[in-house]
Amino acid sequence: MSVKRPRLRPWIDFGGFFAFFGISGVDHDREQRVQRRFEEEFYRNRVTATLSARVAPGTYALGGLPEEANRLGWTVLPSGTATTRLSDDSLASLRAWMERGSRKVEPTPL
Repeated sequence: MSVKRPRLRPWIDFGGFFAFFGISGVDHDREQRVQRRFEEEFYRNRVTATLSARVAPGTYALGGLPEEANRLGWTVLPSGTATTRLSDDSLASLRAWMERGSRKVEPTPL
């Protein structure tokens, strides 16, 4: 298992600037951008795990893992590695699960 923390880029919301100068308009993508930014900040640990069994590429929930570790689902690549993004608490629960020694998971397609 490897863990990587990507560096966040600065985020500027120009809505207040435009409102101050009287420029109006509809920001169609704002909710998606705010949601994506929240996920980048909250789920900031990119985790990669190697699966022992061959699984077809796709998005899976890995049964047997703590519930927090399956919140966003796991993306399995053709190489047999699974990746996801986890929060700090989810990463701690995944590490505790790995230390217990029970490393069997049941992939379920999402």
